[in-house]
Amino acid sequence: MKTLVRTLLFLIIPINLFSQTIHHEIKAGIVIQEHRIEVVDEISFPKEYLIANPDLVFSLHSELKVYSMDKKTVIKEIPGEENKDARVPIKTYRIQAPGKDKERVILSIGYSGKINDDITTGAAEYARGFSETSGIISEKGIYLAGSTQWVPKFKNVELISFILDVTIDPEWSIVSQGTRTINETKEGKKYIRYESPEPMDEIYLIGGKWTEYSIPSEKVLFQAFLRTPDEKLANKYLGATQKYLSMYEKMIGPYPFTKFALVENFWETGYGMPSFTLLGPKVIRFPWILYSSYPHELLHNYWGNGVYVNYESGNWCEGITVYMADHLLKEQQGQGAEYRQSTLQKYTDYVNQDNDFPLTEFLSRNNSAEEAIGYGKCLMMNNMLRTTFGDELFLKAYSKFYTDYKFKKASFKDIQSCFEEITGTDLASFFKQWTERTGAPSLELSNVAIKKTRSSYDLSFHLAQTQLEEVFELDIPVYVYLEGKSEVKSISLQMNNKAQDFLLMFEKKPVRIEVDPMFQLFRRLDRDEVPTTLTQLFGAKESVLILPSKSPSIAKYKDLAEVWKGTQEAQGKIIEITYDNELNELPTDKMVWVFGFNNIFSASVEIPQNYINELPTDKKNLVETLRHEGSVVYAIQNPGNKDFTLGFVGTNNPEAIEGLGRKLPHYGKYSYLGFEGNEPQNNLKGIFPTLVSPLNYAIPFNGKIIQTTSKIIPRKALTE
Repeated sequence: MKTLVRTLLFLIIPINLFSQTIHHEIKAGIVIQEHRIEVVDEISFPKEYLIANPDLVFSLHSELKVYSMDKKTVIKEIPGEENKDARVPIKTYRIQAPGKDKERVILSIGYSGKINDDITTGAAEYARGFSETSGIISEKGIYLAGSTQWVPKFKNVELISFILDVTIDPEWSIVSQGTRTINETKEGKKYIRYESPEPMDEIYLIGGKWTEYSIPSEKVLFQAFLRTPDEKLANKYLGATQKYLSMYEKMIGPYPFTKFALVENFWETGYGMPSFTLLGPKVIRFPWILYSSYPHELLHNYWGNGVYVNYESGNWCEGITVYMADHLLKEQQGQGAEYRQSTLQKYTDYVNQDNDFPLTEFLSRNNSAEEAIGYGKCLMMNNMLRTTFGDELFLKAYSKFYTDYKFKKASFKDIQSCFEEITGTDLASFFKQWTERTGAPSLELSNVAIKKTRSSYDLSFHLAQTQLEEVFELDIPVYVYLEGKSEVKSISLQMNNKAQDFLLMFEKKPVRIEVDPMFQLFRRLDRDEVPTTLTQLFGAKESVLILPSKSPSIAKYKDLAEVWKGTQEAQGKIIEITYDNELNELPTDKMVWVFGFNNIFSASVEIPQNYINELPTDKKNLVETLRHEGSVVYAIQNPGNKDFTLGFVGTNNPEAIEGLGRKLPHYGKYSYLGFEGNEPQNNLKGIFPTLVSPLNYAIPFNGKIIQTTSKIIPRKALTE
């Protein structure tokens, strides 16, 4: 079976190698029908590596049979060696070869075998909304990555460069990192070459039967690879790529690659790779993806795929990516505060003492709590840095970080050093507090009073940190509304005690005080400060699901409950399933789900009238229609204990129940939802208003509240 590999097109191209980088020149032949790959890998080792590693030891997928390409090189398996971090079974080998005293040693390794790991959805993956494979070669498509262990992984090697030559059936195409320099068909075979002289932390080989679209530019090639021809869709993505790339180059610096490609995958994914993104067929056709996930994946070419993460000290790249992509786009639409509020709410709902951990221990998102910390807490840390130093210095610091660490591994400490150099500020305590500590501050406002003097109005108040953890050092944004003034006064107060009294003096009469109303500070939110949403239920440590015992749809409701029970228990949570006829009253010591319109408790868990009154007329009418003809879902405070949330799921269509169970975890930020049809199709969503906040106080004078029309003006977006 070695013949196929040896008949590949061989071309010799000079590569500008990074002196300390191991370089692979891979010739791969793929036999789709047999799920098989055959490789000859010519590996170049720099002298520095050979001096530090006299033993050449590597690991490889155990299904790939290894052989030497010349008689002088001996490859021996090392029995019993295991790599606990590997997601696939591997074998470990040692190479014995002459010539290790040379400046650069080149060795050739051959290997071949089947790779066909099924695409599966476990309980945790179900909760996250996607499936996974470590690697697959099938007639639907090809996915080979670092997790596949399809390229020899040598000990003590962090980054590699490569040339990848692939031969495959003529109707297939290949996408990888770097620049495609060959793409031609000869004698019934397709020959494709990608060159990546930049150091990479893994090598991707993605294959499919695509229609290719492209727009060349002076420096960067924009591409789209679609499984179903769609020129209109491709042009939307190509245009968006140009727009977002231009924005990020102005913010951070020159784009690090020669291309960016949208690649349609053969199952639902949302992956960002160096110089391309791999999105599922449904995902790329959602209209909002162009304005949310897509710029996020493009930005990963700077953070994560341009500057690499040193995972030994925590993953910093997701937080800054979500801040400069998802948050930025909302900020450009005037919704930055709402996005930050939602971010803080997820942390409040999903993270507790049992599952909390510092940012330096975050590696990747596997559940909602990890997302709330690794994405959300890191996002808010970056927001606090920006608030402290301003937009210009914030962007200068990250531009320096990008320039200094491009194609290198970096850590939170490296971000800290760049900010310190740009701002001239010692940030050791700031980074230690937010990256190495667990927990979050909780704030309480009290004892607000006004004293009139000859020259001023003295506003006094008390702030307390009520969290169980030790005190946090905080810069707390406080806004004061003054009588007759359209401008709201903004003050930043330093707090480094569990409780502090503050005194502010104004020429005009203060009529209202608000503490962090724009959600600039990383903190736990008070239950009365945020609306009730489904995240509070899905994030609960313990909850009970109450089934309608007399419902004709009881079997389908029970199936939904069992699926949710599995996904939640996979995240270490405690879920109880019971029936309405087994309870005398609603539990008040945990989160509660009530299923079914004919549940015994359905009448006692109606949407409160004060929430209904806040809804516009069209939504009120739609809620009533769906209660009789469709499906309704909502979250409210438990009538018996406001500290716990109660969720309701009811439908008039039994066929919709399975779909509701699948879809609802992805609508967590909403308070109420409506669906119609068997699928079911969402046609109503919204968030109940927060009617009171413990961090806002209207100051009475002579027993009366002075009304004000003043509004806080949101800061400008980080870039337009």
